[in-house]
Parts: sequence; structure tokens; C-alpha cells
Amino acid sequence: MANQTFVMRAARWLVFGAFAALLVVGPFERAFKDAERYAYLTDIMPSEWGATNLWLQSTDCALARGAWLALCEGDKLVPMSERAIADDPGHALLLDLWAMASGRRATLPDVARLNTLVDTAGLLALAALFFALRAHLTSIALMWLGPVEYLGWMSTSPHWSYIGLVSLSGVLPMALAGRSLGLLTPRAGAGWIALGLLFVALATLMRESVGLMGFAVSLVVAIALALRRKPLRPLAITAVLAALAVSSPKWVVVARDLAFDMQPAERIATHGLAHTLYLGLGFVDNKWGIQYYDYYGEAVAHEVDPSIVFCSPEYFRLMGRLYLQRWLEDPLEILRIYVEKAWMLLSRPTLYPGPPFGVVLSLGLIHLIAASALGAWRRLGFVQGLVIEGVAVVFLLLYLAQAMLALPSHTYAMPANAYVLVLAGVIAEFFARAVLRVTAAW
Repeated sequence: MANQTFVMRAARWLVFGAFAALLVVGPFERAFKDAERYAYLTDIMPSEWGATNLWLQSTDCALARGAWLALCEGDKLVPMSERAIADDPGHALLLDLWAMASGRRATLPDVARLNTLVDTAGLLALAALFFALRAHLTSIALMWLGPVEYLGWMSTSPHWSYIGLVSLSGVLPMALAGRSLGLLTPRAGAGWIALGLLFVALATLMRESVGLMGFAVSLVVAIALALRRKPLRPLAITAVLAALAVSSPKWVVVARDLAFDMQPAERIATHGLAHTLYLGLGFVDNKWGIQYYDYYGEAVAHEVDPSIVFCSPEYFRLMGRLYLQRWLEDPLEILRIYVEKAWMLLSRPTLYPGPPFGVVLSLGLIHLIAASALGAWRRLGFVQGLVIEGVAVVFLLLYLAQAMLALPSHTYAMPANAYVLVLAGVIAEFFARAVLRVTAAW
């Protein structure tokens, strides 16, 4: 019996491997080779994204001194954050480690390949987890529809890795729910949770806001499971480990500073939130004349205190105080700003061709609420669909919140398409199972 079960599991994973090879590996190979399109820029002009050029300079320092997230300026080691201002450290860290391992300086094609690897890893990780949860049609749908969105474009800026990162961030909350609800065996569940924690750490390193999304969704899932009277101890342990994972940028910077004689850093090594919250009020016309422009924030800070260093801890504390002051002065004006920005995202599609984002989100919410209220998930034997759709909807809501708090541009909203595709797959599987159930009854 045990041998028969093992053979069946192996056969299922062979099917997954075949679909992955057919639907994903080909587009990945093409995208990986297409990264060479940036080779001609390597020696004649820099990347269009300024921080990327500093990442490549840091690999020179990694080769020369073995230091990560640092620039070699004369005999001094200067923290990356002093030059790549308010830039998340993940891309530079991975390129530094790759340079030290390979013994050669990273180039622009290497940056494009890194983005391609992250996006492919995100697509395959989500699809593999769906397969492990036995949501087979959802998994195949993601692998079928995903390559165009995940691998159909690339650049040497960090933005093109975000769809992969937000996909990786969804592994932890789904694995946590899957293990607690018995959808994964204890061993498989523990393995997926461990992977999910690593993915949240990686996502936070490469894009702070995406890692925070993964952490927030995991907390929502943990609370929902606790309310269903699931064992609290493993949920609490996972929440603590997730908090450590989302602090990964801090740990790599502390490790660097302990390992090397480093010039003291005046600026933080991540994006920071208060700056974005305050300047986000300036994305549309507002009564205070706030502008969504990085150096507008610097000018405001210098008006308050000329000694404040842009993007230093003191700067972010000031931005946080100013943001709260605007709320106290006129909360209705801030609500108006947020509603206007929300409509900018809701009224436009993120997936082309496709319906507006607001229609997609509404369909997901209606289906989730209706199917849950009617008990359809259990009657169809598709409780894993509830887990997958619930996490997907929460991620879409977080992208709406990001548009309201920061900016609703397509570049930053596009990674939500990972969960638009997931939503399409899980709803398709829901109705396919319903049709099979009705047919079997007849």
C-alpha cells in the first residue's frame, strides 16, 4: 500500500514536471538568452536605473575586498546605502555573492538574468505549492497563463523582479493554512513553511514593501486559523520566525558591519515607509502643495532642519511626524486623496487585455464570500481552493492599499497580475469540480 501511494505521488509530480517543462522552461530559456540584449550597453553606457550601476560597482568591491553591500573608495569601505539612496539591498547582495563565487564582475545582462531567475522561481514555487495542495487545474492554469506575464518582459531595474517576489511571498501563508487544515502532511507542510520563510526574507531584501505584504498576509492567515481554534503554538512560532525573516535587510547589514571595518552609515539601507506615505499625498492635487518627487521631501526636511541628512533615520522620523500632522489637520482631504488614487487603479486593467482591476477584485470577493457562505468549498472537496483564493484576494487588496498610500502607476501595480491569474485558475477549477459533481450525481 505504501509503495502504491509512493508511485502515485511520483507519477503526479512527473506530470507536474512535464507541464513545467512544456509551459515554463521554454519561455524561461528564451528570456534568459534575451538578457544578452543588454550586453552592448555594458561598456558604452550605464543602466537607465541609477542604483543598478552602483550594484555593479559593488561587485568590483566584493572581488577586491570580499565585502558585500559596499563600495571601495580609495582605502575606505563605504556602505552602499550612502550612494544608492533608499535602495533595497537584495539585488546588490545577490550580485556581490555571485561575483565572489564566480570570480568575475557582474554586468547588465547578469542583472536581467537575476530578474528572470526570480520571476521564474516565483511562478514555479506557486504552481508547485498548488500541485502539492492538489489544486491541479489551478497549478496548470498558472503555468499556462503565467509565462507571458512573468517572463514576457525584462529590464535592469529592480521592478521587473517584483511579480516573482510577490509570488514567493504567497508561499508562506498558503503553506501555513495548508498544514493547519490537513491539506499537507506534517512533513511536507513543515518543508513548505520553511521555504516560505526563506522566500519572505528574500522578498524583503529585494523589495521591502513586497516582503511586508507577505508578512501581513501570513499574520492574517495565522489569526484566521487561531479563530478556527487551530493549535496556537505552531502559529505563534511561525509568526515570530516571519517577523525575523521580514527583518532580513537589518541582519545582513549588521553582519557586514561586524565583518568589515566600514565607514559609518548615515542613511538607512532600505526604502523606508514614512517618506512614501508623506509624498504619496502629492500624487494628486492637494491643499498642501505636496509633490510626489523624492527631492521635494529633502527640500521640506531642510526647511525644518538644515542639518537633517536625506534618507537618514532622522529624516524618516520627520516624514512620519509630518504625515500624522496632515491627518490631524484635515482627515477628509486625505481620504479624498486616497479615494481618488484608489479609483485610478480600480478603473484601469493591470492585465492586458483584461477587465479593470476593480472588476477583477469584485469578482474575487463575491465568489469567495458566496462560496464560503454556501459551504461550497467542502461540498466540492476543494477546501484548498478557499485557501488559495483567500490569500489571492488579500494580496489584491494590499495592492489596492499600496496604490492609495503610495502611487497607482502600472509599474507598481503590475505584480498583482500574479494573483489575478491565480484567481482565474482557482475559479475555473471551482466550477470544473462543480460540473463534475453534478454530472456524477446524474
